[in-house]
Amino acid sequence: MRAARPLPLPVRLGPRSDSWVSASALDLSAPPEQPGLPAERAEGAEVWTLLLTAQGPAAEAAGAAALAAPERGVYSALEPGAARRRFALVRGGLRLLASAHLGCPPSRIALLDGPCPLCTRLHDSVAAVAGAAPLHFSWDRCGDLVVYAVSGTTVGAGVSLLAEHGDPDAAAAARRAARLTAGGRAVMRGGCTGPGIIADRTVDMVDVPHGYSAAVVCHTARPVSRPDPNR
Repeated sequence: MRAARPLPLPVRLGPRSDSWVSASALDLSAPPEQPGLPAERAEGAEVWTLLLTAQGPAAEAAGAAALAAPERGVYSALEPGAARRRFALVRGGLRLLASAHLGCPPSRIALLDGPCPLCTRLHDSVAAVAGAAPLHFSWDRCGDLVVYAVSGTTVGAGVSLLAEHGDPDAAAAARRAARLTAGGRAVMRGGCTGPGIIADRTVDMVDVPHGYSAAVVCHTARPVSRPDPNR
């Protein structure tokens, strides 16, 4: 008999957010200046977008140069084409963003599974370098658009494709899909287990290029244990 799968933790989202946050367009050939690490447990996240088809050969070269040694091996092994180019742009873009925040060469930054704030298992996403507080990050890709989110606390990003015919119901469904993806990446990547825990977090839609819907979820407080009804 197969063991029952653990139930996901209950998470309090609060009222559905109608707020919007802006995103900066990332140009890999001219990465952002070092902005410093976001404030600890800051409400909100810094969000960047990357349109893959808008990136030229210089951007791919910059992304490839930012890769760590194992990633460069993967990049070199890929056949020249869309998959190879996308790997350099997406992974290199993440490293260049982390480098700008942590003040360390991108290839020397460790991209790790950090401890989840809810269950303490290692399925949070952090960029780390010796002597600095870790940078929490998340990214998602849909079609031509990549959305990155970085923060001083656990964060999740989600993006979905809007229907071409502009159906309002389809647009609402796309926004919901983006929020669900962002929430899953912020809390349950890998699946949380353990006692019920409630965590406050913000849910914001992201201003992204036409044709897409994106959202970002960011923890705003430390998780609080839910009382055990059996005690």
